[in-house]
Amino acid sequence: MTPFTGPAGAVRPGGLFAAIRATLPSLVPSEQRVAEVCLARPGEVVEWSAAQLAEAAGTSAATVVRACQSLGFRGFQHFRVELAREVGAAALRGEVGRAGAADPVERLVDTVFEAAAKVLADALGPLDRACLTPAVDLLDSAGRLLIIGNGGSAPVAQDAALRFLIIGRPAEAPGDSIIQEIAARLLAPTDVCLVITSSGANEPTLRAAEAARTAGAAVIGITSYTAGPLAEIADITLVVGTPDWPVGTDTIASRLASLLLLNALQLAVGLRRESDPQQASSLVPDVLGHSVRAEPAGTAGTAGTDHGDQARRQ
Repeated sequence: MTPFTGPAGAVRPGGLFAAIRATLPSLVPSEQRVAEVCLARPGEVVEWSAAQLAEAAGTSAATVVRACQSLGFRGFQHFRVELAREVGAAALRGEVGRAGAADPVERLVDTVFEAAAKVLADALGPLDRACLTPAVDLLDSAGRLLIIGNGGSAPVAQDAALRFLIIGRPAEAPGDSIIQEIAARLLAPTDVCLVITSSGANEPTLRAAEAARTAGAAVIGITSYTAGPLAEIADITLVVGTPDWPVGTDTIASRLASLLLLNALQLAVGLRRESDPQQASSLVPDVLGHSVRAEPAGTAGTAGTDHGDQARRQ
């Protein structure tokens, strides 16, 4: 499996560090040690030979080469070139951050937003783009769309359900894990279960995913790791990399990437369903109870107000 390289062997856009973290569970223990050293000491690794990295990881030079190949590179030299590029980019981001505001609150705001920008830049590293079109095919053609998310992924699931509803793609996202599992058991082979879990190992989420698969429904997983329980259940796994979030909890960071990926999938489904994509966005004011359609002369600016007043009275 080569999650970071395209057909011609070029490294895909996206963060190398996030891609390495996403692949860690799929590596054998000796290869994991090599990857962990690279994550912990990247600035040193770019200056090392394969033998020096092997010594630091407590393994052999041959294992270093195999680890690099497992990560999607031709070998250690190819990996080291890309690592040096990533280290240079990270250093540049650090210089920009240090030139920021002096006030502690301002520095925190700058840090959070700079970290968010890095998370989004890194997230595409492990994404297998060949899976995107098949996922949209399933989401568009499903008779019933059940979206599952718990813990930090619950708001993401709720947001996704709303977005699909807005474009006319019926979707449901139960908040209770027991109801999720019951709903999953009632799916048909023509239905789709969209499962969101950053860890890929959330127990209630996995129970619902397994129930959906047992029912014969297609399962699409959105997670941060290329290997794990969800990857074994899902028909299609979309991986947006595990970010290195320097402040607060990484739950926020994982939500950012998942939200944007789901937004892209929803837009793709919407484009298929509407010859004019503007028609999809015009549903938003209707859902909120406000009319945006052209009003007869002399009534513009009053119909929407009357409609809103009537809704409030009800």
